[in-house]
Amino acid sequence: MKKSLVIFIALVAIVLAVVFILNNAPKSSTYFKDPYTLFYEGDDRHFRANLYEANKTPVYPNESAIENVLLNPDIYKIYIAYIPNDNENSYYLASSFELTIKLSLVYRHYLPVNVSTFKDPDNSSCLLFQEYERAICFLSFPINSTSELAPTSTEPVILLLGPSQANKTAVNVSNNIITIEGKDVTQVDRNYNDLDMAVDKVLLYMMTLKD
Repeated sequence: MKKSLVIFIALVAIVLAVVFILNNAPKSSTYFKDPYTLFYEGDDRHFRANLYEANKTPVYPNESAIENVLLNPDIYKIYIAYIPNDNENSYYLASSFELTIKLSLVYRHYLPVNVSTFKDPDNSSCLLFQEYERAICFLSFPINSTSELAPTSTEPVILLLGPSQANKTAVNVSNNIITIEGKDVTQVDRNYNDLDMAVDKVLLYMMTLKD
């Protein structure tokens, strides 16, 4: 009887461990060759952060709020804003680059037609989906205060906040602003920082959505 109880407890522990692993692994994990690489749109896409760790970044109010902003069918321009800081500017530039490149892949996925690129008069980097006669642009720029931001459903803002502005590592979505916060940009025992994780959480979610 005692032996049977031990076996039962061991089986329960194994089941709980499997459930925990599945709940904490990134979606579509079968497309991962390693923790930093996602197979997407016919090629390996490399990320700055460990995606298994990035996937744990909390999103408020929920993950679908990211999709509601970025997959608005009328979206035209995505602003990527940050408050300059000499110790953090390089991280903002790297994050802006990652967001622009990988979100461009997402839009190419949902609008699989001939695509050309151009620069808007404000120096935005734009994709032109010719058959749809539609453009989607990205513009990264510094701000002095969040009061300068005027997001709309067609021109939302991704706001990057590093340690000088953030007290947590998370993603917050509200009023057409996706705020990506990283409370620490040091790299202790890893090759990425908290801002990388929060940025990659947004990208991972968008690139593993079910059509």
